[in-house]
Amino acid sequence: MTMNDDLIVRTVTRRMIPFLLLFGAYILLHGHIGAGGGFQAGIIITSAIILAAIGGDLKEIRSALSCRTLFAIGAVGSVGITLVGILGILAGGWFFQYGSLPLPYSQEIIHLIAITCVEIGIGVAVFGMMFLIFIAIAGGEE
Repeated sequence: MTMNDDLIVRTVTRRMIPFLLLFGAYILLHGHIGAGGGFQAGIIITSAIILAAIGGDLKEIRSALSCRTLFAIGAVGSVGITLVGILGILAGGWFFQYGSLPLPYSQEIIHLIAITCVEIGIGVAVFGMMFLIFIAIAGGEE
């Protein structure tokens, strides 16, 4: 009997995954206000997918998220962070200077929008790279 044949493991993982994903989204979207942010949210969301792999079928998840796909996800997050930083330069300011962005909102709202975009980029990059590490530890691609 393997671990994913165990009814208790499958049931607990199915019940836990939505809560972990919701908590990860909460941490991601409220990271600019208090403790948390992109890195923590990326780790929490990765742990939900790892839990799905442990309680379900690792081969199925591995086929949906190949190493190439995970590397691309990490790269997209990193590029997104960089693009938000470059927007400040293009608007005549410094790298990550959100106040120089010519948007029709107050400086506070522009800052919240930009930092949320940065946090999302960090979360996506962390998810891609951490799950790639898990796949490598779990046996890589078959």
